[in-house]
Amino acid sequence: MASAIACRPPDDPSLIRVYHLTSADHAISNIALSRMKVSRFSDLNDPFELLALNVREASTRKVVRSFKDTYDTHTGLLCFSADWKQPVLWSHYAAKHHGVCLGFDVPRGDLQKVSYKADRVLAQLGDDPDPRRIDQKLQDLLLCTKSKGWEYEEESRRFVPLSDALQEGRLHFMPLGPSLQLTEVVLGALCQLDVRSVRELVTSKYPNAVTYRSRLAIKSFNVVPEESTVP
Repeated sequence: MASAIACRPPDDPSLIRVYHLTSADHAISNIALSRMKVSRFSDLNDPFELLALNVREASTRKVVRSFKDTYDTHTGLLCFSADWKQPVLWSHYAAKHHGVCLGFDVPRGDLQKVSYKADRVLAQLGDDPDPRRIDQKLQDLLLCTKSKGWEYEEESRRFVPLSDALQEGRLHFMPLGPSLQLTEVVLGALCQLDVRSVRELVTSKYPNAVTYRSRLAIKSFNVVPEESTVP
């Protein structure tokens, strides 16, 4: 784990440390307002989301796409990575290393690990008597299956009914709390935010959270803590 130098993982075995990378503006907003945006499948950057099934029949493809459209109307998700050392994560999700990584301790049982496949999944729609529906087992498979090309993310997902989230316009947010505890704030290697100012904000709301800056490693293609900024 890249943050091992700066912050030890949770002592409680029922919790797991996971990471969410975002822009600096969004990170500061999340910290100040004690919340995290709930993503929607229709907004994710992988066009194959919920479409991992290998099907030839047009009628089956129609059922799968209908499932994706319907699911998107009532359930969102929080996306996390197991680590933040991969520079591609910072490039894709943290404004090309100008952003911030937020570390959270969450209950293990709240997360579903993504499975990465080289090929699309060969499966039937299931045992649901209604041909317009997909059974629960296949739904669970589609919700957590992605192409092997995304494997660097080491992603886990927490699914959030939109009715349980805070709504602002068309956006939804999950409040931070016992099941979503902010524990680390890692500034990107090119982040323009002052680490001391961010630390003051973080400490004022989350006294046990650690704030520090990252840097590019000297001997590897990883991102690592900048030791001089670790409190």
